[in-house]
Amino acid sequence: MTKTKLSQIKKYFSQYPSKKYSKGEIIFKPGDKIDNVFFIKSGFVRAYTITPKGENTINLFKPLFIMSLIHSVSDHRNDYYFQTLTPVEVYYAPMADFKKFLSNQKDLSFTIMDFFLSSLLNYFVNQGNIVNGNAQNKIASVFLQLTHDYGDMKKGKLVVNFPATHRIIANLVGLTRETTSVQISKLQKTGVISTKRTQFTVLDLPKLKSLAQASE
Repeated sequence: MTKTKLSQIKKYFSQYPSKKYSKGEIIFKPGDKIDNVFFIKSGFVRAYTITPKGENTINLFKPLFIMSLIHSVSDHRNDYYFQTLTPVEVYYAPMADFKKFLSNQKDLSFTIMDFFLSSLLNYFVNQGNIVNGNAQNKIASVFLQLTHDYGDMKKGKLVVNFPATHRIIANLVGLTRETTSVQISKLQKTGVISTKRTQFTVLDLPKLKSLAQASE
């Protein structure tokens, strides 16, 4: 999605109320009705389920907007927990208003659909690498997904602003925190990425893509 299109979407949602959430707060839980379209103004949210083996984070990093889009065209119940990873502020627009907006903005409607399908296809590819790959494939796949969703060129460097803590990454791919830390350290030592507390920089994108691919 281009910055111009994203700016148009932000402008639309900015006319509606927003709500702030603290870090770690649950926005929705399974069974809750999603009757608005939500757009994150700031912060990050994860979607997860709870199984007999524990939490299972869904490999989807823009879940509120995408999931509320799904609910705007279907009657499916919400089956996920949505929890803030950082302090979050969210705009919420009534679904009927959003549908009317899109019906009058065909070009923007196509852009949103393209964004949705692109995110979904990337999700499928990454899930395949996570399910079938080794520890290296799994970790590289998560960083590649984050790069796709949040990567931004700054002074010639591909910077990703996302709190990719070892705990969050481990939960996403079903590895121990220790194994996850080892694999992230390898990515750093081999010059694929460099990390800070709330962001990381991709130093070698072709290498990251190669490492994310699970062997046949």
